[in-house]
Amino acid sequence: MKMISYWTEAKEIHVDSGLVLIIGKYNHKNQNEHGEKCLGIHWGDYPQSRGILSPCVIPASTRNAILSGLLYNAVTKKDSKQVELLTEAIGYFD
Repeated sequence: MKMISYWTEAKEIHVDSGLVLIIGKYNHKNQNEHGEKCLGIHWGDYPQSRGILSPCVIPASTRNAILSGLLYNAVTKKDSKQVELLTEAIGYFD
């Protein structure tokens, strides 16, 4: 499904039972030139706006808690691929 143009450079970093977390640049209503680095969330093809996938933006403090918790979980499960993706995502916001 096509993603709304407010999101660019989007990359999936975590998928769990239909829940998808992405990192990328979000530019609300394309109001500035580049957008801000953000964590987004969607469920398959929800939410949509006029038939186009429109992931929600997660606030920075919640983003940090989510990424830290997911990284901890991946480390305890010894899931090296997920550890790598989440470490990349955390570094993306530095």
